[in-house]
Amino acid sequence: MIKWTCQYCGEDTTRVDIDYLVNTDHLSCVLKAESQTLANEFDHCILCGVETPYKRSTHIDMRIGYIEGAGQLCSKCYNQGSNNRHFTVPDWLVENTPNDQELGGKVREIYWESKN
Repeated sequence: MIKWTCQYCGEDTTRVDIDYLVNTDHLSCVLKAESQTLANEFDHCILCGVETPYKRSTHIDMRIGYIEGAGQLCSKCYNQGSNNRHFTVPDWLVENTPNDQELGGKVREIYWESKN
């Protein structure tokens, strides 16, 4: 005879509708356990499969290389597979230029110098 007890919460499931059960466990308990497990796993690159530094629970706005509707890219695939060009702005320039408009002009100057 099957014991109708949820292995996650320990509650009796004999009176729970079958649509809300996974075997003898509450569907909500199973989903909660799966989401907690997935939240601690690291995402993998959708192109090469390598593990990325981002946990699945990390919001996409806090990631680099995430493509909505597709998934996470590793830094190598992101840099190779995109037409994004990057240039570096020194910390001291940002720290010593309090005016955003002036800083924008200086950044633009660095950009055009890097093109030559």
